[in-house]
Amino acid sequence: MADLVFDSGRIVSDLLENFQQVKNSGVMGVDKRIRFLVAQLFTSEGEVFDGQAFKDVTTLFKKRLGFFNVLDGDTRASLAGLLLVNGQNDEKTVARVIDNYELLVESGFKRTNFTYFGAYLLLRSDKPRNVADRARDIYMALRKQHPFLTGAEDVTSAVLMAQLDTPLSVEQLTEINEYYFTEFNRAGFKRSDSLQFLAATSTLIYMERDANHVKKVVRLAEELERADVKIRPIHYVTLGILAYVRESTELDAVFFDLLAAMRDESGLRWNREFYTAMALSLYTEDQARNMTQDQVESLMVSVHILIAIERAAAASAAAAASAAAASSGGS
Repeated sequence: MADLVFDSGRIVSDLLENFQQVKNSGVMGVDKRIRFLVAQLFTSEGEVFDGQAFKDVTTLFKKRLGFFNVLDGDTRASLAGLLLVNGQNDEKTVARVIDNYELLVESGFKRTNFTYFGAYLLLRSDKPRNVADRARDIYMALRKQHPFLTGAEDVTSAVLMAQLDTPLSVEQLTEINEYYFTEFNRAGFKRSDSLQFLAATSTLIYMERDANHVKKVVRLAEELERADVKIRPIHYVTLGILAYVRESTELDAVFFDLLAAMRDESGLRWNREFYTAMALSLYTEDQARNMTQDQVESLMVSVHILIAIERAAAASAAAAASAAAASSGGS
């Protein structure tokens, strides 16, 4: 599938076609960015989106949960896309996600849409209750370090770190996480939820302080800025993963050709930082196919899942804020 990225026109065409299929699936009330994220999941895998199967998964969530629940349309669509692209779109798996959600709530997490992303991540655990309890301890340690920044969205970081096969204690893990947060912040990355997720992702990959990784991420960001690509928080996690999967910090023509193809497409011009994020993601996932076996085995979850969850959580939060503002303005 590496040839897909080299054919930038084809990638953009497939992305837009999959987006249209998501739009025509009959799943209503989904933010445009979420629809693109779902389309991107399938485009990066070289697959054609199945609108009926997508709608069926969202319907399974609705039937299982009923009317009174916190799961909004954006998060439901995000989860359905993640499940579908990984062949997990059966009723049993949907039930497991919901059961995992309740486990996280029992462990002390709040009933929010973000907790559902944590529930999805628990699917890979053989002992979800133990992981949920450890995740809560990690979350509280993160919150102690950043009480005003750490919120419901950080359940994903906590669950990911809680599943690490490591003798490191909660305190040791969060100290490593704080190292990355502080170093990236010193290098100019803005204090934000995305910076927290970048720090968590770096912790997941290395499980130790790695100054060279920080330098590589910073060099990638600087190269993009020199190429007039403005780096925003939505790009942070992808840059962190790209620095891991790519040996060189010099971006080649493949990425810039893809970015130019997106820039030239009228259907993508509505949000420059978002289409830049999609270009970075698609490029990173292609580069990840060149990882060594050791690199692949060291990753907790696949690259596209890490990117998709961070992006979906951010988009869901933005959509929720937009809806709240609209509601407030109309009252």
